[in-house]
Amino acid sequence: MNEWIIKLHPDFLRDLDRLDKKHLEIFYKKKEKIKQNPLRLKHLSGGDNCYREEITTNIRLIYYIKKNIIWFLTIGKHDKAYEDYLKRLHDLRNKLNKN
Repeated sequence: MNEWIIKLHPDFLRDLDRLDKKHLEIFYKKKEKIKQNPLRLKHLSGGDNCYREEITTNIRLIYYIKKNIIWFLTIGKHDKAYEDYLKRLHDLRNKLNKN
């Protein structure tokens, strides 16, 4: 079994600041489930190894997997999360490829 490591995109903390307490509580519970098995969820088109977790009917968490690292890219309202995720994925991949 893989030992998964969770890392955050630099803008992810700003996303968390925008959530209310109820949504944050759901996020932290889902975070533990993702760490146990990040591949159980729906794969997103447009980005290899990208997945989404439904926080509520309108809030999405989108993450990217590279080796044993789960990169949380964005969390927020449905349309905004999908809008931000490709840009953040591209930025993250550029940074990772430079290292």
